Amino acid sequence: MSSALATIRDRARERVGGGYGGREFAQSFGIIAVGVALLIVFDLTASSFLAAGNIRNIFMQTSVIGVAAIGETIVMLTGGIDLSVGAIAFMGEVFVADLTMSGHSLGFALTASLLACAGMGLLNGILVVVVRIEPILATLASLLVAAGLGKLVLNLRYLQPTNPVFGRLATTNVIFNLPIMVVVMVGLYVVGAFVMQKTQFGRSIYAVGGNKRAARLSGLPVARITIAAYTLAGFLYGVGGFLTVGQLGLVSQNDLASANFQAIIAVLVGGLSVSRGGLGRIERTLIGVLIVGMMTNYQTIKGIDPAFQQALLGGLLFAAILVDRLIRGRS
Repeated sequence: MSSALATIRDRARERVGGGYGGREFAQSFGIIAVGVALLIVFDLTASSFLAAGNIRNIFMQTSVIGVAAIGETIVMLTGGIDLSVGAIAFMGEVFVADLTMSGHSLGFALTASLLACAGMGLLNGILVVVVRIEPILATLASLLVAAGLGKLVLNLRYLQPTNPVFGRLATTNVIFNLPIMVVVMVGLYVVGAFVMQKTQFGRSIYAVGGNKRAARLSGLPVARITIAAYTLAGFLYGVGGFLTVGQLGLVSQNDLASANFQAIIAVLVGGLSVSRGGLGRIERTLIGVLIVGMMTNYQTIKGIDPAFQQALLGGLLFAAILVDRLIRGRS
């Protein structure tokens, strides 16, 4: 390995934990402190908030967005952004449900669905890297394509697959009274954190996001790494679509309509930068997901109007972007 490549890898290591400077530590501690403070406030003002059943609900409600947010995190670490999260997950949800109801095995249906979602991610990567379209525009186009394909297959129907595996995702408890779909989410975060911190692919993602020119000069295949990141993200969105079928038990045209924004908000609350790539950690995204989930759950318990909840999420997005700009935007 060349000395330049070794240098850029060392810098990547510092970002993902090897050096873990004071600012990164302070940010991680700050996110955790915010989560704990909200937990205390919500418990004091809503007696049922910390009930075992409600904690289970929070994890259940956040599992789909949590999985999708892993993919969004990987894309944003490369310095991009993906607006097609919910649309690709919706397409995957429709495909897996429709194929199982058409008589195909769940294994075939899930494989086909995940490959289709990964294919949409691959398309995103090609549009960004090869065609050189800005990520926000490329993924907006993919949003329209994926949502259109999903609705075309759905054809104004409601799908209610009868395969018992879908029901077990949400009802079969594995550990700590948490169902399979939550365990899948947590497991993917563990794997994702390991890959990003301990493998060559993960460090390459950080290197590309931190400085594409330096990464290219050091010999990293920047184009392949970026395309792989978008493809992997599409695959993860497909997993989220599969979990959605188990979570809702019914597939409709309005599913995952706000998933794009929820995933991006969770990633930003978790401390990733919208202005710079190569900064952030996947495990902090999980904290962001849980913070957003707690806020949504608390508002539901309090009977707050859904329109106001949506406005509050928008305000949270504004706040996350403002903090990012203040901390990193001028550095």
